[in-house]
Amino acid sequence: MIRSVLATCLFILAVTPFASAQYDSIPRPAERPVIIQQQPLDENYQREQEMPWKARPFKDKLRYGLNITTPSLSFFGGSSFFSFDISPMAGIRVTPTTTTGLGITYSYSSQPDGIINSAGRQGRQKASLLGGRVFIQQHLSFLENVVPGLFLWGEAEQYKVLSLKNSQAKITGYEYDTGFLVGGGYGVPAGEPGFQITLLYHANYNSNPNTYSSSGSPLVIRFGYWFK
Repeated sequence: MIRSVLATCLFILAVTPFASAQYDSIPRPAERPVIIQQQPLDENYQREQEMPWKARPFKDKLRYGLNITTPSLSFFGGSSFFSFDISPMAGIRVTPTTTTGLGITYSYSSQPDGIINSAGRQGRQKASLLGGRVFIQQHLSFLENVVPGLFLWGEAEQYKVLSLKNSQAKITGYEYDTGFLVGGGYGVPAGEPGFQITLLYHANYNSNPNTYSSSGSPLVIRFGYWFK
């Protein structure tokens, strides 16, 4: 009996170091090598970036977006002036940094009409207009390493009155003269989707009373977004 017990103990002592050595040969979690798999570059994207500008497909040069002049930004006409306009736009990048295009604008405004009624109150003039415009946007590529996203903007726009009503009359079908706006702004780099803000000066607003400004003054601030 004693011999059997001693034989068993000796066997266990002999096997234990071997088992420990086998266990230690397996890499522990902290010792296991970390394998990083790098995702391959999108071949289409890489090919597009290397493609000369003139060789790119026409659809890749198209852009479309939206401009809005909000009531809160229409303070240049005074506290009694209210306006709102929305303008979808579409263009084409004729160069990597230059976009030209067209836009359609719906504009609504309300302001005092200067007519005092029998109750001693001044009436308001309310107008709904539909307009069209052509524009050009030039990104300042030489400043992209300093302040990326700066651009110049110029456009010509014209409005037609859908409905203009004051205390005494209602007018439809009237057309304003063409207005010319110049300025600049800040937004996403050329060709990328995203927001932009533009400050424009209506060049012939003061000299020609038959022009229309959505802000009621020569200065116009717009928020815009390029979807493509």
